[in-house]
Amino acid sequence: MATRKHLVDGGQTLAAQERALNEMELTLFAKVTSYTTSTGTTNNEAVLEDVPIGKQPGPLSLEQATDDTQAATIKAAQEKAGKTLAFQGNALVESKETIVLGFR
Repeated sequence: MATRKHLVDGGQTLAAQERALNEMELTLFAKVTSYTTSTGTTNNEAVLEDVPIGKQPGPLSLEQATDDTQAATIKAAQEKAGKTLAFQGNALVESKETIVLGFR
């Protein structure tokens, strides 16, 4: 499958970034597979993989963690709730670097 990269403003709240990523997935018929800071900018870079029409995954929900221990706790809670980890990476939220986890 083809992939593409898109930038998201790292100054936005986590909720605004989540809305932006979900909109990208819907309009581009793709799914986010990676989300990290874009080196040398105030943006985050989303890597999207094309998905056949009708095969798009469910909505993406984002969580943030301050460290690996908190990230592991969030992962366990989300998995218990039936969600699957789509990606994890360091990204900017309200212009501060943090760990961002994406779940479906």
